[in-house]
Amino acid sequence: MTKADDIFYRQFGVIVLLIALFTVTMFFLARGIGGPAFERMQNSEGAVLKRIQRVGEVRIGEAGKVAAAETTQLAAAEPAAVPASGGKSGEEVYNGACLACHSTGAAGAPKLGDKAAWEPRMAQGLDGLVNSAINGKNAMPPKGGNPSWSDQEIRNAVTFMLDKTGLSG
Repeated sequence: MTKADDIFYRQFGVIVLLIALFTVTMFFLARGIGGPAFERMQNSEGAVLKRIQRVGEVRIGEAGKVAAAETTQLAAAEPAAVPASGGKSGEEVYNGACLACHSTGAAGAPKLGDKAAWEPRMAQGLDGLVNSAINGKNAMPPKGGNPSWSDQEIRNAVTFMLDKTGLSG
């Protein structure tokens, strides 16, 4: 290597070092000057509310009016009938726990409305079907995988499925 190459590499190294020092200095200078303002801006009430706002809005009626979320949740629909014994209706329980398997026939579950699949199971009677639903059977977990349902709510769901199939519970 010649002396000229050696001088070039030293000068190039010094220039790279100066650029790196300049970059680090500017970073800390900018952080020191703008940091507190940035923190105030990020933690202002308006900025926080904007970051946590809902992603979507429901617009009904007049253009530009945004309906409150509480008023749009099935406001026009009639609530499902709750049995006199209390708790969730059979349809609510079915939609919450049973629908996934009993609407598709997954894992051998009898489909809602399939009378031929339900009749052999109906031979054990309503109490037997309810007991199977509460304790689980084959691929079906106890209480359809939702342990928060009461035994009466499970009975409501079994009765609902039997009624929709055309069998009396």
